[in-house]
Amino acid sequence: MMTVPHTLERWRLQWRQRPRREQRIIIALTMLVVVSLLWLWLWLPLTQHLQQLQRELPLARAQLEQAQRQLNETIGLGRQTSLPATADAQAAIQRTAARFNIAAAIVTLDIKQNSGQNTAALTFSAVPFDTLAHWLDILQREEHFYVTAATLTPLTGAAGGQLRAELILVRPSP
Repeated sequence: MMTVPHTLERWRLQWRQRPRREQRIIIALTMLVVVSLLWLWLWLPLTQHLQQLQRELPLARAQLEQAQRQLNETIGLGRQTSLPATADAQAAIQRTAARFNIAAAIVTLDIKQNSGQNTAALTFSAVPFDTLAHWLDILQREEHFYVTAATLTPLTGAAGGQLRAELILVRPSP
């Protein structure tokens, strides 16, 4: 088995025995290979990535501008908050449910006032899903109630996508 120092010494001897012109050609070819590999593995991927980023930049700027517009709208909406249409939380829920003909489906309605907000625990025996979704939207916009928890159970055999709904709603006190 050959040792590393012995092998290096042998290569050094072979290198010195080569003619000067051959040494220059080998050095030039080695440098060409090294430069080519650096170009292929470093420079080319970096420039391609840079070009890709430059292509994606206008889209990213447009998304940023849209996000800033939405943020400004949200901040503006926060400043324009109106008072709920009905001051009494239970009356607000009953009134809006009556508008959607789902007040009779309310099985339980428990309102609690704590730490500056009204919390309503509400159960519907059977209500169509699309009606419930539309009612919740109106309840949020007009009465400022927000759903914090919901359990929706489909009723088997019921027509029109009927379900049992257990909801926890919260409304900050004005």
